[in-house]
Amino acid sequence: MKLATGNRQLHYALDDDPDEEICTILQEIPGRWGRMTPLSRAVVVEAGRLLQQTGLLVAGRHFNIRGKKVGLVGATRRGSLAVDQEFAGSMAENPQLASPALFGYTLANIPLAEAANHYGLVGPVFALYSTDDPLKMATLEAKRWLAAGQVDLMLACEFDDLSHNDDLALTVDFAIVAPV
Repeated sequence: MKLATGNRQLHYALDDDPDEEICTILQEIPGRWGRMTPLSRAVVVEAGRLLQQTGLLVAGRHFNIRGKKVGLVGATRRGSLAVDQEFAGSMAENPQLASPALFGYTLANIPLAEAANHYGLVGPVFALYSTDDPLKMATLEAKRWLAAGQVDLMLACEFDDLSHNDDLALTVDFAIVAPV
């Protein structure tokens, strides 16, 4: 089981009840936490961790309430493939009982949308696919948005669920992209 970003372990992504450290980062547990996939949980937490470490959450976590237009672009190698396969598996067993909780996460941009909702990010929020260097691609796209002058700040991330069968493998890496 690989649940790491850099040297950080992402085991909290499997916990329905976040520990004190994760609660401190989140400031408030998202209402959908119990239904979120592990990748969505990791994206929300790691976005908050970076925002907290850089001092951007000092005035609260809702950027939109503070009048800041912040966006989030993420790049992924496999998108929502792991969840798509899990959902398809639930349909194969019995189409009438296919998991509605999983269906909501069968789009690659949903983990980003969960983070955007939690932190009040009202700038552009979308996912890209990249097989080479996802974080670099996301950062370049974030810089384009900043250059256009339509946002105050952008977050860029690489996010992936590279799980196979019962072997859970998450990757989440964030960067702040600020105006020059």
